[in-house]
Amino acid sequence: MKVGAFGLSLPLWLVVGLAASAHEGHDHGAPPPPVSASIAPRFESSSDAFELVGVFRDGKLTLHLDRFIGNHPVTDAEIEIETPAGPQKARPVAGGSFQIDAPFAVSPGSHELIATVTSGGEIDVLTAALVIPPDEPGKAKPGASDLAQRMPDGAVFVPKATQRILGLANLKVERAPHPHVTTLPGRIVPDPNASGVVQASVAGRVSAPPGGFRRLGTRVRAGDILAIVQPAISTADLVSQAQQIRELEQQVALVSRRLERYRQVTAGTVTRAQVEDAELELAGLQARRQAVERIQREPEPLLAPVDGVLAAANVVAGQMADPNAILFQIVDPDRLWVEALSYAGVTVGDRGSAVLPDGRALNLAFEGAGLSDRNQAVPLHFSIPVREAGLRLGQLVTVTMATGRHQDGIAVPRASVIRAANGTMLVYEQSNPERFVPREVRVEPLDAERLIVLSGLEPGKRIVTTGAELLHQVR
Repeated sequence: MKVGAFGLSLPLWLVVGLAASAHEGHDHGAPPPPVSASIAPRFESSSDAFELVGVFRDGKLTLHLDRFIGNHPVTDAEIEIETPAGPQKARPVAGGSFQIDAPFAVSPGSHELIATVTSGGEIDVLTAALVIPPDEPGKAKPGASDLAQRMPDGAVFVPKATQRILGLANLKVERAPHPHVTTLPGRIVPDPNASGVVQASVAGRVSAPPGGFRRLGTRVRAGDILAIVQPAISTADLVSQAQQIRELEQQVALVSRRLERYRQVTAGTVTRAQVEDAELELAGLQARRQAVERIQREPEPLLAPVDGVLAAANVVAGQMADPNAILFQIVDPDRLWVEALSYAGVTVGDRGSAVLPDGRALNLAFEGAGLSDRNQAVPLHFSIPVREAGLRLGQLVTVTMATGRHQDGIAVPRASVIRAANGTMLVYEQSNPERFVPREVRVEPLDAERLIVLSGLEPGKRIVTTGAELLHQVR
């Protein structure tokens, strides 16, 4: 319950009344059953803003204050406790908790407490009762610390100190209409407008350019020399070229002699046009001979077609390169696409999302769909508007996209849903500050970061969003 500043000073009759009506208007679940005799005596109290857990051990009462929604520790609050021995102001201790001396709790029985919590501009009054059981012969005494354990009914008891180590967080869920989606297999592909491959046009032997081969991941610019290919000429081609050279040399010799005779005869016998024709014919034959010789020895430089990063290199010095074989692949890591395969007709929207194998999510923008089937599937292309580090070509992803229909359900983060040993899907509901109850649910994908719960979970419940997998390992 929320009170104003006047709530800091409470008369005795109001204190008694508050203690008698603990949790009035804040029904956040029944107190959990006893866990184990080794667990120290404790109390818990909740409101719409805070939840407070007190643990009595060695004459001191340790207080753990957290947000009711989110389960985040509140370390900057001021807590004043009205105890049977009088009011006390809690002092901060290591780990983000608070502590007061509790000599009143040495005697067995129920001890009524009222806590006034002030945090920022919020003031809240929480009431609770600390029950100290009587000593019984042969009964186990509480240990130096409380241990997380699974109860016989399947619920999990996790002390607040352990919750903070595990980083448990919660979220209050509500039912609402959500778009119906379908999941498609996909993979990372390069943007065709920002990628390229390098191939040899003729067969030949590969050699390194000046400075050596570029390393993978190196940035290159369009026109950079990546490798040099020395054309490989077969014996038959060499014989043919040698024969062609001899024929050209013979023709060069004949035209040279004719041109020489033209120049030696007296003026008027040979026209100027005949001399010029012979000179042009000789120059053409000599150029053809030089071209045939150059084909035998001129290497082919392999140039980068676009700016980008060297993503693949399949060359070593001395390697024989086949024509049209891909020797280098260059991509721009800032411009990658996702290609998904749709095996059924779906309504394609402007947006989609994808989940990487490590759980990361990608927002996608639809670019286009193919008009021909590929292995009985229609390829769909999506661009990635925001660059995500660590993407690799060919990396498999799961694409989710809307079908145009809607369905009612509860949206939860993917990290909240875990698969049990029997194959069922579970979420953990935080029913009390230190009690977590597993709920079997039926889920479907919603987007890259969320699932939709269709049954098994009621609206308004708090479910674990961070640390659910660790919570499930408690035995």
